[in-house]
Amino acid sequence: MSFSASFLRWAREEADRPWANAEYRQGLEAIAQAREDRTTAPIDPHASDRALCDLARRRADWMTDAIGAAREIITRDWLNTRLEQLEARPFDEFKCGAGTVAEQLAGMVKRACCPHWWRRQVRRAAVRKREAQAQAAGRVSVLTGQPYVTDETVQRRQARHKANRAILEATEIEAADGQILSLWAAVEASTANKAIRRGELMTRIRGCDEWAQARGLVGLFTTNTLPSRFHAQLFKGGKNPKWDGSTPREGQGWLRKTWQRTRSALHRERIGVFGFRIAEPHHDGCPHWHMLIWTEPAKLERLQAIMRKQWLTDAGDEPGAQEHRVKFEVLDPAKGSAAAYVAKYIAKNIDDFGAVGTEGHRDEYGGEQLELVEGGRKAQRVEAWAGEWGIRQFQAIGQPPVTVWRELRRIDRQAVEGGTRALVAGHEAVNRDGERRACWRAYMDAQGGAMAGRAYQLRLLAETEPRMGRYGTTYQPRPLGVFDKDRPEVVGTSNRKRWKPRGTWEASEQAEARHGLAGWARGAYLGAWARAAQPTAQPRTRVNNCPRGPRVDLMKAGIVGASFGEPGGFKDSTPWATTPTPPKPAPTAAPTPSRPSPNAPNDWHARLMLHRHSVAFADT
Repeated sequence: MSFSASFLRWAREEADRPWANAEYRQGLEAIAQAREDRTTAPIDPHASDRALCDLARRRADWMTDAIGAAREIITRDWLNTRLEQLEARPFDEFKCGAGTVAEQLAGMVKRACCPHWWRRQVRRAAVRKREAQAQAAGRVSVLTGQPYVTDETVQRRQARHKANRAILEATEIEAADGQILSLWAAVEASTANKAIRRGELMTRIRGCDEWAQARGLVGLFTTNTLPSRFHAQLFKGGKNPKWDGSTPREGQGWLRKTWQRTRSALHRERIGVFGFRIAEPHHDGCPHWHMLIWTEPAKLERLQAIMRKQWLTDAGDEPGAQEHRVKFEVLDPAKGSAAAYVAKYIAKNIDDFGAVGTEGHRDEYGGEQLELVEGGRKAQRVEAWAGEWGIRQFQAIGQPPVTVWRELRRIDRQAVEGGTRALVAGHEAVNRDGERRACWRAYMDAQGGAMAGRAYQLRLLAETEPRMGRYGTTYQPRPLGVFDKDRPEVVGTSNRKRWKPRGTWEASEQAEARHGLAGWARGAYLGAWARAAQPTAQPRTRVNNCPRGPRVDLMKAGIVGASFGEPGGFKDSTPWATTPTPPKPAPTAAPTPSRPSPNAPNDWHARLMLHRHSVAFADT
């Protein structure tokens, strides 16, 4: 039992003793009230990290005692009421497929009583309160030498990263085959490595540009800003009299909401777009977006008109809004590729690679440029700004999923031999072979192009695996491979390894893990494949908030009834919107005879049952 809970229990027992007089009881109650006031007091944003950790422990003890003394049923709303009182982020709604409601509620209770969980809550609240106070005081500004975020936040973040790296370097993990490596080596081999992250982004941008040029699309580079009330400081210094106290996170929310309305309007008018968006800070921390998108040349002007209308809906008549709220620049292929055009925007938001270090960071407004940081590698300020405010820096739009791209890189060449043309083409596209580099354009072709929604050709095969953790049982997807949606029985299995802390493997576990799909993994593969092969389940609600596609008149089609929208929304008939599916290669072996499906020639359930029967016969 925690110290606070033990103390409160002892105080109640002492107060209930027959010999305890009124003054003694009042003293105990005063001590308990003082400890509660100290725990529930507002967070000091400038407190040391050690003090914040101590506060997290006290708040965990306070929640433990409150839950233990509760006389009503503990619910999510009951927990959120007390979490909001303690400046913690409330729990989200119960998620389908994440376990039963009882399991999820038990996990919430365990989190609310855990000092480690409270550390994240307290640190998050402290840094955001500190930055908000600094913005209100005018300290986050180029004139004070603290653009984007304060120096205190940058230094604390660097110290925390240094401590985390020391822990990762000192922790070793071991695979079932005996391979040992440090956690830091695993981190450096992933997209957490800034160089790898930047390289992957540049590869994707270059591939999108090549794919668009091959289909005659035009590229558009936009700069999307916020109304003046979101800016704490004026461009050349001084407090903005129109600022309403909005934080950068609230500004990011405004940009996201406006883009949602823009995307819906584009969908209604059958204007397809794909590309990237990059979130950057102004010198006072207020976010703005750069978007690199491609569309049909005939729909370019309408695209610009819709985006301008949506961005000017809020405070569009204020001075400078018409000129600076949203800017457009049509890309000219003769002047260079889109990858070269946005390379500096990618680099200065990751690691200042290339000429950004000598050029520095500049804030552009009204045709003028304001020098923010002179030379040097100052991308850590942008990283601190995005990390502490919880702002996503890079977002792909209308592209095939990068998760499948990364999973294909985990598949050996032998695992895709004899697979479908899309699976083989996708595997060749994502892997380097001698002088040939990985190509995002070829991957897009294998996936069926851009703007396909949920109709991409290659999909991830994963099994939901229950795992026992600190907060109970969690259900996390465990990727097993990639399959073609037209032939889901053909799967390229991944060569993933299962890792555990060094020295914790049991002999039986190692033997099971070495057999690949044997045992649990084989059952998981069949179960995951069965769910992937089934048609998409119906939604739990009959309401679809997505814009409808064109109406289909069933009366004219010879079917008596009303008109309904297409199930998947509109399907653009332009040749670049969807790449035709290539013909399937001839089978190398004689197909297994099967009974015709009464529903459709492409009945996934019938093929699934046939495959499972063939597997059972092979096992016998």
